[in-house]
Amino acid sequence: MFWNHESTDRQSNLRSRYGWLFYRRVKTNKSFYRSMNRAVHVHLRSLEPPRLAPEEPIFFGGTARPNAVFKRLIALAGIRNKVDIETGIAKDWLLKDLRKTCATYYDEHMPESSIEILGHSVSGVTYRHYAHRDPLAFKAIMTIPQPSAFMALPQGIEDECPCCRRKFADS
Repeated sequence: MFWNHESTDRQSNLRSRYGWLFYRRVKTNKSFYRSMNRAVHVHLRSLEPPRLAPEEPIFFGGTARPNAVFKRLIALAGIRNKVDIETGIAKDWLLKDLRKTCATYYDEHMPESSIEILGHSVSGVTYRHYAHRDPLAFKAIMTIPQPSAFMALPQGIEDECPCCRRKFADS
């Protein structure tokens, strides 16, 4: 994570008031810098330890077994298994289920933006001929509507921080 407004990607002249996320795709080893929107910025700031060591990661990612990590997160969140509507059989949620949902949400908001953000294969004619794809991803990330629950942390609940229940100073 980078809290600077300027992208650390030398090929980009975009500015993000909330900072940038850096990640590397496992399959292609390609590096990406993605802008943070307000909800992401506030939630990641809340995860920071009291004293931040620059060489220490805030959270780990990119494991060889992402579905195992995802299953642990599902269990910690107390989310029940999905149920097949045809058979009635309960099945585990997989990371691809979340990825498909996110892709649908992004593409409904801004067509073909999920390709750049989530790394889906290129199929759209417009996308293949779009020379600079970073601005498309940037615009989608910065303008996609956020669920109201995501904004509870930055806005608070009844003038209190939802994490520690302390009153906000400006209330």
